Amino acid sequence: MSNLRSWLSRMEAELSRPITYSVCHHQEIQKRLAEQQELQRDIEQHTEGVASVLSLCDVLLRDEDAAGGTEAESDSLQETSRSLDQRWRTICAMALDRRLRIEETSRLWCKFLDDYSRFEDWLKMAERTAANPNSADVLYTVAKEELKKFEGFQRQVHERLTQLELVNNQYRRLVRENRTDRASQLKAMVHEGNRRWDTLHRRVAAILRRLKYFTSQREEFEGTRESMLVWLTELDLQLTNVEHFSESDVHHKIQQLNSFQKEITLNTERIDGLIVFGEDLIQKSSPQDAALIEDELEELHSYCQEVFSRLVRFHQRLSQPPIINEEPELSGTTFSLESSLELIGRPWLGRSQGSLPATPTHLLASPLERSGRETPVSVDSLPLEWDHTGDVGGSSSHEDDEDEEDDEEDRTYFSALSGKFTVSYRLMLHLMSQCSGSIEDIKRVSLILDDEEQPEELGLTGLTASDKQSGVIERWELLQAQSRTDQHAGPQEPQQLTSDLGNITSWLENVIPELERLQQSDPAASIEDMAARAKELKEMQKMFTRYKSVMLSVNLRAQEAPELQERMAGMNRDWSRACTGLQQWDTSLRKTLMRCQEFHETLHSLLLWLAHAESRRYSILLLGPTVTISNVCGLQDLQEELQGRQTQQASLQALWSQLQPEEEVEESNEAREKLHVTGSKLKLLLRQVDQDLSTLQQHPSQRDSSPPRSFFYRALRAAFPLHLLLLFLLLLPCLIPMSESDPSCTGANNFARSFYPMLRYTNGPPPT
Repeated sequence: MSNLRSWLSRMEAELSRPITYSVCHHQEIQKRLAEQQELQRDIEQHTEGVASVLSLCDVLLRDEDAAGGTEAESDSLQETSRSLDQRWRTICAMALDRRLRIEETSRLWCKFLDDYSRFEDWLKMAERTAANPNSADVLYTVAKEELKKFEGFQRQVHERLTQLELVNNQYRRLVRENRTDRASQLKAMVHEGNRRWDTLHRRVAAILRRLKYFTSQREEFEGTRESMLVWLTELDLQLTNVEHFSESDVHHKIQQLNSFQKEITLNTERIDGLIVFGEDLIQKSSPQDAALIEDELEELHSYCQEVFSRLVRFHQRLSQPPIINEEPELSGTTFSLESSLELIGRPWLGRSQGSLPATPTHLLASPLERSGRETPVSVDSLPLEWDHTGDVGGSSSHEDDEDEEDDEEDRTYFSALSGKFTVSYRLMLHLMSQCSGSIEDIKRVSLILDDEEQPEELGLTGLTASDKQSGVIERWELLQAQSRTDQHAGPQEPQQLTSDLGNITSWLENVIPELERLQQSDPAASIEDMAARAKELKEMQKMFTRYKSVMLSVNLRAQEAPELQERMAGMNRDWSRACTGLQQWDTSLRKTLMRCQEFHETLHSLLLWLAHAESRRYSILLLGPTVTISNVCGLQDLQEELQGRQTQQASLQALWSQLQPEEEVEESNEAREKLHVTGSKLKLLLRQVDQDLSTLQQHPSQRDSSPPRSFFYRALRAAFPLHLLLLFLLLLPCLIPMSESDPSCTGANNFARSFYPMLRYTNGPPPT
């Protein structure tokens, strides 16, 4: 009995001791299960001893009851038996509960490790994604895509927070139930997961802030630029309406132009801020985006120049009395517009008058390039007199003593407005300096290919330029030729050189007679014929451009082949003849276009039709503010006709863009102005008709009930003055008072003074 009691005490102490785990591992669980199995076997071994003791106690109790023992001994024996049975049952229950607890701990650990493993796998993938964001020196489109990607990625990070909270809750339960390991491996895993998720969340937020800041800046720039372009377009259209479609007098037109000047003054600061903002973006953006932003700013500035200069010229024509020219040409007025625009453009490129190169090159932008939004240029524009200092368009004066002062003010203002583009100009100068190393080689090629005895021929200096260019040929052509030379360098270079020489010679033998035939063909009489020949000219120019790099390469490689010099000289002469023929054909087509009567008649008829279309729109809208089927059908028909006319105008514009004369003559300026006016007016009318249709189609329920009410309302409104007149005639007899005595005398008296207040004495006049 004593041994049993000591075993029970030891077993109770063993089972009451909490379960501890060294590390969070499956082997630790197996070790604790093995220990529990040893305790269970020990309990099973003592089962028979405990059962025999309990049986002995029962026998003793029955014997004492039979022998009539004392009650105290019986109670003591019962208490001992009951205590032994209770302790035995407790030990068995604790052993079972301990084993179940170990197994449950194993399951909780497995679930925790599985959840944490999945979370950690996602965390590693997310950290790799966030570690290499494509957010530095990228294109704007790439940044937009990256922003959308990381916005979705941030939502995914927030969604994974639920999984992290689940892992944390599982760990809290393990800590609360004392199921953690003494090595704190579980604690370290949870803390590491929380720390990594916080770091990932902060990094993704930082990446998003950077991308949003970059894209928002670009969007703000684009939005401001678009608003300025819309304003310039509206100003251009309003100026077109005032200049060509308005029937107001000169004074009213000048008032409208003054209102335009006020708008320009108000928007000057916005344009200045937009340019400064764009320059900051150029410094921060990638090279491709920087070039795009610079082109957009150049386009905006050029459009400002064109619109404002046109506004100034029109104001000048209205302000000054007409001058009768006794001579066909005035040397003092032919350069005023050109010089003023040059003064406007120079500060924009950030170069002073002294820093301009002496000779033009192909590396700088051509002065004939336009912004793509051409405005009409008037031939009779006089020297500008309207001084709108502060306008983006600049100003000049017709006074000789004020020219220099006004030009200096314009240069100062435009330098302050947009003089930050020195970077692009310096880049152009840097490109020119890079090309200077190949000057000697190109001079040799130019001397071979250009016929110095015939300066009007072009050679290789260009297919469309009219002046002979000396110095550097365009860099891309030189690079093409050098690249072709490097590709053919090798043991087969002589054969390739001979092959290229033969190909060019055979092509020139075919193209020269073809050019002569095209020059001697009958001039085109219709627009369709002109379009077809313009297409042939474009294809021929593309072919010349393709063979130009081959010509350069052959001339660069032929210096080491003396036996081919005679063939090279003949080929170069044929090339010069072909270039001359192409230029002559191009010039003849340009002259033919200016003499094409159908082209000018089509433009004039298009202008007349636009005026008629605008009157049709007004007549449809004046039928009433309510919606009718005839209104909608009329506007839809007008919309279809406008779209057809727009296609016709686009074809005329394309033909003009390719074959417009290089000389600024009156007919070409008039045609260009008509094309611009028709294009702008077509866009305006189409936009207005679309707005009218959308407005009418928003109220379809009024189509049936509106016409009767509308007609009755208009009839009532038209007859309202007649109704007032009839009512007055009806009330007029009531205003004539009637007398009871002597109707003839009172009638005459009342008729004479019917509108004066009358007093009548009933008992006669008072005594005097």
